Amino acid sequence: MAMSHLRRLGDLWLGTEPAQRLRLRQTSLAMLLMVICAPMLHYAVYVGGGEPGLALWGWTAYSLGGLFLLYAAIRSGWSLRMADPSLTREQIAFAISSGALGYAQAGPLRGAVFPVLTLILMFGMFQLRARSAYGLSLFALVCFGLVMGGMAVIQPATYPPAVEIGHFLMLSCMLPAVAMLTARLSRIRRRLSDQREELARALAQLHAIATRDELTGLPNRRQMQALMDQELLRSLRHGYEFCVAIADLDHFKRVNDAHGHAAGDIVLRAFAQAGQGALRATDVIARWGGEEFLVLLPDTAMPLALVGMERLRLRVADLIIDVGGGVKVCITVSIGLTAHRPGDSLAQTLARADQLLYQAKAEGRDRICAD
Repeated sequence: MAMSHLRRLGDLWLGTEPAQRLRLRQTSLAMLLMVICAPMLHYAVYVGGGEPGLALWGWTAYSLGGLFLLYAAIRSGWSLRMADPSLTREQIAFAISSGALGYAQAGPLRGAVFPVLTLILMFGMFQLRARSAYGLSLFALVCFGLVMGGMAVIQPATYPPAVEIGHFLMLSCMLPAVAMLTARLSRIRRRLSDQREELARALAQLHAIATRDELTGLPNRRQMQALMDQELLRSLRHGYEFCVAIADLDHFKRVNDAHGHAAGDIVLRAFAQAGQGALRATDVIARWGGEEFLVLLPDTAMPLALVGMERLRLRVADLIIDVGGGVKVCITVSIGLTAHRPGDSLAQTLARADQLLYQAKAEGRDRICAD
């Protein structure tokens, strides 16, 4: 019960969208750090002999309120219109300004601000680009330089000029080093991202080569075999019916002999396009070999399957294919169609479709034989 309440509170604070939750976790961590730093600064003022005055309470309100506004910008979805929806650069810039103002309040314990500043810059180390890292480091150097110079003038007893110059020189060495490290990590991230993209493209190409017929763009024999295996498992598990058809272009050899193999390739591509246009979105047509194609009609009984194959036959018969040189050819297709029978193997179903195709050829072509 308690876990359920905590989960609901977490969803309320962070949302449910994964990317948004990650952004809000990072912002919540920054808010937690600020909640810890605020009492520490009050303690530093107390140890230094000061009293929590208006300036200190103003800093507290500025620091906590500013981070809450950044959280609200992300939680509301407003930040999604920005190039970086996490507002990483804005959060770090705000934290730097808060750290610089806190330095002016901390008095003798002001050196404790430097580790916090380093932590702030490391917060964006794995997200910032090189230019942003250098810009934020320069911004931090300017902010702290102005505060150090101002406090050395206003309170030289607490902020001795010589000490502030030493602190500034330390920051002048530390901040560029952190920026250079961030820039290097940025370059490594970019290189890894490029490598991942290249690998993804290569895998996509390999998948296409392994599963697609290069000439027609249709699934190849291997891919169709895998799809039929899946459909057989669905049929066994849920009792779905499915049909298989083998289609063969009539007198295709005459096209090659009369007009050349390039013309034959054009005809095969035209048939593939027509086949995809004639079938339903759930049906699959694949190149089975040569001028032979196989059609899988998932979750389809015979009367509906016959209607689909007749639509394919008529679409092919209407084709007028320009094979180049002003030559146009017409083609027809013969089809053997069968329903998969419970208890049969795929090999038996395919053999039956093949026999029906031969029957369609023997009866005069441009027809469908089905059982």
